[in-house]
Amino acid sequence: MKRVVVSDPQVLVLAAGDTVQAVNNAKGHLFEAFVAKVLARYGYEDPTTRNLNVNSDGVELDVVAMHKLTKSTAIAECKAYSSAVNAQALTSFYGKLVVERFKLPKAHGFFFALPRFTADGVEKSEEISSQDDSFTYLDATAVHDIAKELGIVCDYPNGETLSSDTAIVITSDGVYACHKHLDKQTRKADAVEVWASDGNVPDTVVALLASSSYADELPVTDARAAARTTLRVVSVEDDLVVEVRGSGSDFEYQLPASPKYFIGRSGLVRSFSEVLGQRRGVLVLNAQSGWGKSSVALRLKQEVEGAGGAAVVIDSRTASAPSFVTAALRKAALKAQSVGLCKLPEDASYASIGSSLVTLSQSTWARDGASLLIFFDQFENVFRDAETTRSFRNLALALGETEAPIIIGFAWKTDLVGWTEDHPYQLRDEIRSAAHVINLQPLGAKEVDTLLRRLEKAVGEKLHPDLRSRLREYSQGLPWLLKKFAGHIISEIKGGIDQATLVGEALNIRNLFDADLAQLDPSQTEALKSIARYAPVPASEVMERVPAAVVNSLIDRRLIIQVGEQLDTYWDIFRDFLNTGSVPIEDSYIMRQTPASVWRLLDPLLVDSGDLAVLEIAALLNTSENTVYNLSRELRLMGCLSYAPNRVKLASEIMDAPDREAAIYARVGNALRRHKAYSLFQKLAERNSGRVTVTALARQLPSAFPAVDVTEKTWDVYTRVFCSWFDYAGLASFDSQSLQLPEDGVAIERRVRARRYYKKSENIVFPAIPAGPVVELIESATSKPTGFADLTKKQKRAFSELRLVGAVTVDQDGLVIISKAVLGEDGEVDRGKLESQLCTHAGFNAGLSAIKEDPKIDAVAVGTLVNEMMGGEWTDTGVNTSGRYLRGWARYLAGKSKKNVKVL
Repeated sequence: MKRVVVSDPQVLVLAAGDTVQAVNNAKGHLFEAFVAKVLARYGYEDPTTRNLNVNSDGVELDVVAMHKLTKSTAIAECKAYSSAVNAQALTSFYGKLVVERFKLPKAHGFFFALPRFTADGVEKSEEISSQDDSFTYLDATAVHDIAKELGIVCDYPNGETLSSDTAIVITSDGVYACHKHLDKQTRKADAVEVWASDGNVPDTVVALLASSSYADELPVTDARAAARTTLRVVSVEDDLVVEVRGSGSDFEYQLPASPKYFIGRSGLVRSFSEVLGQRRGVLVLNAQSGWGKSSVALRLKQEVEGAGGAAVVIDSRTASAPSFVTAALRKAALKAQSVGLCKLPEDASYASIGSSLVTLSQSTWARDGASLLIFFDQFENVFRDAETTRSFRNLALALGETEAPIIIGFAWKTDLVGWTEDHPYQLRDEIRSAAHVINLQPLGAKEVDTLLRRLEKAVGEKLHPDLRSRLREYSQGLPWLLKKFAGHIISEIKGGIDQATLVGEALNIRNLFDADLAQLDPSQTEALKSIARYAPVPASEVMERVPAAVVNSLIDRRLIIQVGEQLDTYWDIFRDFLNTGSVPIEDSYIMRQTPASVWRLLDPLLVDSGDLAVLEIAALLNTSENTVYNLSRELRLMGCLSYAPNRVKLASEIMDAPDREAAIYARVGNALRRHKAYSLFQKLAERNSGRVTVTALARQLPSAFPAVDVTEKTWDVYTRVFCSWFDYAGLASFDSQSLQLPEDGVAIERRVRARRYYKKSENIVFPAIPAGPVVELIESATSKPTGFADLTKKQKRAFSELRLVGAVTVDQDGLVIISKAVLGEDGEVDRGKLESQLCTHAGFNAGLSAIKEDPKIDAVAVGTLVNEMMGGEWTDTGVNTSGRYLRGWARYLAGKSKKNVKVL
């Protein structure tokens, strides 16, 4: 018999039943009986089962048996999985075997690892076997040989054939052998042949095998039946494995950017070079929808090919069955051979993942340092089917056991929509655990600038500053959205619309919106309008009303986006268009946070670099991350913040301004002037001598926001928020009951009055707590990891004190990090360094200097000096508090004991 032996024999346990539990129960007992036969080969009989577990990944069995002659005991553990068994399972078993030998010193240990151990497991088993004669490891090959020796199965009965993926089939009707027959030309499986040691195979066994994942929809025949003249080919055709196609221009947003039009992301490409340097491995690219995963995949393909390798980027949306994996491996293998990267073996087989990987391992690779990249894009679609996901999981895990220079890549979106109870989280996480994970970020400012320059080249003229600003702000750093707007602008300008008109008419965006809706079917249009009416709306609420497939289709088309755990249309003006049927020229977002609340967020940004992590700001404000996102919303809508995932970042124009506060003030005023709420106020003010009551404005606001359905009381709240922002920006004067248009020239001086909306650092009493808790926090955080969320109320007050002088931060993991500027080389508090850091606060420095000059100076005098130095407006209590605690700090910094400090 001529065979192609390209993968380990498999052990298939097949059973019928009315329920999954019944099937698993039957499989367990069948496997018990088979293991008993194998143990009988070694002289053991009547095994007793200690543990039996059957799940989607295979069968686990623990038995104890006695030798029929020596009466010695055998402890056997059997694991029959769909992928290789790891070394940890062996280590755990051997530990149990050693414990058993305390009572049974001569106990023999058998470990059945089907199909086999991983490389680490094999190494561990050889190490144990070299020191322990009473230990035996059996893989699928050994079990198959024993089954043949015992006459349980036999070789293929029909002479010469071309096949692979031999298996033992265990059923209630008996034990049989089978293999996959290969087409001579394609080397793909075209049928499954099964045979008995004697006689024919029952139809029930043929039916069970045909419905198994092993057969994968191939026809199953009894090899001893009448000879076949032809074989019906039932396999995934190559044309179903489609490669991802890149764009043909900079602004063809419907397709991912081709490498020619790819910009930036240099850090990400460098991260990939680590995997490329190893020549093999698994790569996972994570990002939300529309962040450029497919473009990056095509760029990585270019990187591999530039290094002399071969690459395919495959669209996973056509993956509907496990056989897709082997079809993709075959396509990649033939691609590698066609470009001269490798020479495939004559006995190549693509009947399964195992045989395909062995084929690639046995190939002759022509170029050192070059790899074959097989990248599966749009992979979130695979998660809809657990069995197909399991096949990809097996591929990722099996790659570690092959010597072939292969890199497997996956890209899936991390949007939360549609991942319900049946989503295969465990299989997804097992893929990720075996991979090098790269998290993709949106475009940065420089990359956006590059695209805007390319847009200028495409339209043949400089962009209007307002148009450039709007494109930057509206796109939020998302490649597809910026390209979508850019493509629309190119079309409008070529159609004769000038830039000033585009700016004045909100980019003449109705044409774009009409095109967006034209591509939808009625169910998608209805779902989109439903989401728009309540947006932003929690994804969980949407999923109760709209099928997950429809929601995901709208995300895939990028008509809705995920913001945190909520869904919204990709643009607020698009949302209004869906709700009203018209395109508003004015901005139309609801203001929910007052300037006083928002300035809590802005104050640390203005003091620091203008770019802080959400987690760090949450720590500074002693609030939650959700609150930070809520506080940043208004600033983002008014163009004061740039989009940056998990960060709060001032817009580049504000960052670069000599006076950031003035730049914010100007931008807020400009944004509010084009807001429909301000236009409504102006119309009412013109009819009422320049004054509008809050009640009157609150009655009119709902007509301006037809999509917002809230109570009358809530409209009153929203109105007061708008009024406070108009007052902050100097557009009106707000006295809690009414809003008054300013007289000519008054608005210019309004910024001075705007300071009442926030509390600047000079008005914060410092120090506001004793030295003891501050020193204790430093010592605690430097001695062991300390999470900000775990701090007590007193410790958080101490954190705030240190934060004011730049002596503490919170890292991305939420841990409190003490600055080295206050620590000695031994990591302990250095009083001299701590004093220097505290004295960066001008008031503290002045107060401490006064105490050093006159140790008897009283607390009120010290506090008064600090207040005057800071230009604050402290109360008498604040003055006394500052002076009293500063005197305590002076004693500590002069060398007083910690014990004394704690009672200051």
